[in-house]
Amino acid sequence: MPGHNARMHAKALASGADEVVLDLEDAVAPDAKERARDVIAATLADPAWTGATVAVRVNARDTPWHEDDLAWVATLPTAARLSIVVPKVQSPADVRAVADALAAAGAPADLAVQALLETPTAIADARAIAAVRGRLATLIIGFADLATALGRRGAQNDPSTWLPAQEAVLAAAREHGLQAIDGPHLTLGDPSSLAEAALRARDLGFDGKWAIHPEQVPVLVRTFRPSSAEVAHARATLAALDAAATVGDAAVRVSGQMVDEAHRDHAARVLAGSGDGPPGEEPTADVIPVALPYYEDLAVGDVFTAPGMTLDAGLATLHRSIVGDRLALALDAPLAREVTGMGAALAHPMLVCDVAIGQSTAPSARVLGNLFYRGLAVRPVPLGTTLRTRTEIVAKRRAKTAGGGSPRGLVVLRVTTTDEHGDAVVDFHRCPLLPARADRPDEPGDDLGAIPADLDDARVTALVPADWSLAPLRALGGPLATNVRAGAVFAIEARETVTAAPELARVTLNQALTHTDAGGSHHGRRLVYGGQVIGIAAAHVTRVFPSVATILAWRSCDHLGPTFEGDRLATTVEIERVTPLADGALLDLRARVAVDRGDAGSTPVLDWRLVALLP
Repeated sequence: MPGHNARMHAKALASGADEVVLDLEDAVAPDAKERARDVIAATLADPAWTGATVAVRVNARDTPWHEDDLAWVATLPTAARLSIVVPKVQSPADVRAVADALAAAGAPADLAVQALLETPTAIADARAIAAVRGRLATLIIGFADLATALGRRGAQNDPSTWLPAQEAVLAAAREHGLQAIDGPHLTLGDPSSLAEAALRARDLGFDGKWAIHPEQVPVLVRTFRPSSAEVAHARATLAALDAAATVGDAAVRVSGQMVDEAHRDHAARVLAGSGDGPPGEEPTADVIPVALPYYEDLAVGDVFTAPGMTLDAGLATLHRSIVGDRLALALDAPLAREVTGMGAALAHPMLVCDVAIGQSTAPSARVLGNLFYRGLAVRPVPLGTTLRTRTEIVAKRRAKTAGGGSPRGLVVLRVTTTDEHGDAVVDFHRCPLLPARADRPDEPGDDLGAIPADLDDARVTALVPADWSLAPLRALGGPLATNVRAGAVFAIEARETVTAAPELARVTLNQALTHTDAGGSHHGRRLVYGGQVIGIAAAHVTRVFPSVATILAWRSCDHLGPTFEGDRLATTVEIERVTPLADGALLDLRARVAVDRGDAGSTPVLDWRLVALLP
């Protein structure tokens, strides 16, 4: 786990892994190395880590951080069972140098060293490296760097490709009584290939296998933990050998097989790896993790679909209870029929948007935030309409990582929502910011500037239904097209308290972890779905304009800060432009929303520019 990311440390501890490796090397940018040490120290000072098996991967011997890493780990106060992983070990001299540096720094005698063999030189010299006496306890094979050094391609698709290197490391470890750990499986989201690689490593004789993500841990634990039958056989073997030894026999029959002292070490290793499972416990059924995509898992051209959703009265009522909208055509079915000629009340445009966005979240379930929405225009539809959404990856680019932060990437989604007849209802782009597994600043990316930034006025005007008659709405009062002016600003006195945030995400099919799982949010608590803040702003718009017919489009939508459950939202609405129509007018409005924190002041959270139809 990256040494500078405390949140990931906690996830690793909770994963059920036999050992957690906290990294100072490849997963930490150069300018974050010192900070990573401080974060690791704070993590290991937490009582939750008492008794945990932890290794710190230091930087390699040929880097400027190596000596300081060793001196720091040597005196690191912790109640965890600590060891050191030394990467890119090339020779016995590297292991001896580490041991000498630890001794000079006053490291405790039981601070063990694990050697990571990830170069052709190291594999060729594995026996000599394993022969170094003292602190060395484990040999680990590192596939990623080894593949690069060998120029090997496609090795992840065929585990047998690594057999010679695995045999060399395993034999060296066994010859000198060391633990042997197989390298990680580098493909995520594919538990079948992971299980195949793990089973192969286990059957070869490895004691375990590295995981690169918590989602891999259940498969590896299940594969390497002996079954109840294996544990029972190992116990019977040791008991039979002990009994035979008392009468001078060296071989004995166990479960129809002849065993002798050569089987004792294997039986002991089986019991050592058996964990806490009681005798006779049956192995559990396969657990296949349902993984969510990181930035690297998405490719331009990928297409995602979601279940269709019919906008019924129950859904509309629940949505209204959460955001508090007062749009007349969505509330009053007879009035809606009189104005629109449709056979039902209007489906609130914000409900339509929330469902369309929710249906588009399969590729962005790990979203950290949305950089932009572009081109969002909503065709008015009645309740009873069924929405179906297609989401396509149209561009992606790495995001800059500042100050040693976690790697991230931008992905542009083209979201197309149609009704049950296949006619377009919403068609827009949005750009979620997603976590990445690795920081590759030199990786080529797409030009996000090619995504149209402005909403064409003609497109908005074309959405105004020609057969609507807005006259009945004028009786509702408030400002009308004949008496509004650009530049007017309205401040809504009433605040709105944010409640039922996870419920809105769930009911609109929104899969973003940050809205329903505090552990999936980088804020440490659930983040309110931005559509809820927009929905509350839309409800405030109807307080200013009670007769407004509908909202047709978003010019822009900027989320300026996080909103959390229980926040009180205050809104101001400005008229930026009035475009007269034959019946009514289009209003370009700007809604600014802030969290009102009383004596602590207010914090802006939304700047939303929308287009509304006013009689």
